[in-house]
Amino acid sequence: MAISSATKPTNLRIPSIFFPGFIGVSVIAWSLPWIGLIVTAFRPFSQAASTGWWTVFTTRTFTLQNFATALKANGLWRAAMNSFIITIPTVLLVLVVSSLAAYALTWTRMPGKKALYAIFAGLLVVPPEITLVPTLKVFRALGLSDSFPGIWLSHVSAALAFGIFLLGNFFAQVPRDLVESARIDGTGEFGLLRRVILPLSGTALASLATFDFLWVWNDLIRSLVIISDPTKQPLTAVVANMSGTYGANITVQAAGAVLLLIPPLIVFMLAQKAFIRGVLTGAVK
Repeated sequence: MAISSATKPTNLRIPSIFFPGFIGVSVIAWSLPWIGLIVTAFRPFSQAASTGWWTVFTTRTFTLQNFATALKANGLWRAAMNSFIITIPTVLLVLVVSSLAAYALTWTRMPGKKALYAIFAGLLVVPPEITLVPTLKVFRALGLSDSFPGIWLSHVSAALAFGIFLLGNFFAQVPRDLVESARIDGTGEFGLLRRVILPLSGTALASLATFDFLWVWNDLIRSLVIISDPTKQPLTAVVANMSGTYGANITVQAAGAVLLLIPPLIVFMLAQKAFIRGVLTGAVK
């Protein structure tokens, strides 16, 4: 029986001209806060407190005094070192633990691995912040609060679900024939992971390392909850306290925030090719 024209489905097509416009508006909306932050970092406080940052295009008054004051802030360099001490070991631990767990869930005969993988995938929707108070109580009982090992374990536990999910998807794409050939040659599980799986998953490892570096470096709330000792807190805590009473040092805080952005920007620029390749490969697969 023929279908009448009134009941035929219609294909709605959005004109392609709208997509560049949408992307342009999104880029502008995302960039404006960062442009305002950078401009404020170079403005004198008297102008920043009385006028919007966009007026800089008419006044054209800039200063480097905010950066000089930020660099002289009490505890800034110690906090910067603390940020590296917290971030680098955390990223390495996340890579190691996630790789081992993802390999076990994809290429071993461990019982219940599908259920475990489903649990880790489900944990992606659970905000890590809800575990802060229970984690703090456990760490206090174990003597790990106010310590770098404590904050390392806290960050690792928050990143494991994503790390296992990301690496698991990549590990599962390794050709089975290649894995079976290595096993026939007598390669053990750790050798198989180190010599076969990891070399073929470099882009996934780079993506996970970049993601985790950004998360840990920019973290504030977890560090404030786990570490109460000011001498062990990261750079984000120092920058958060730079605003002063009633925001009297907002330009100095903006300069500190710009300095805080430099290491993640360098890491992303160095790893951007592997990072983008890994994300796109995961999307295609």
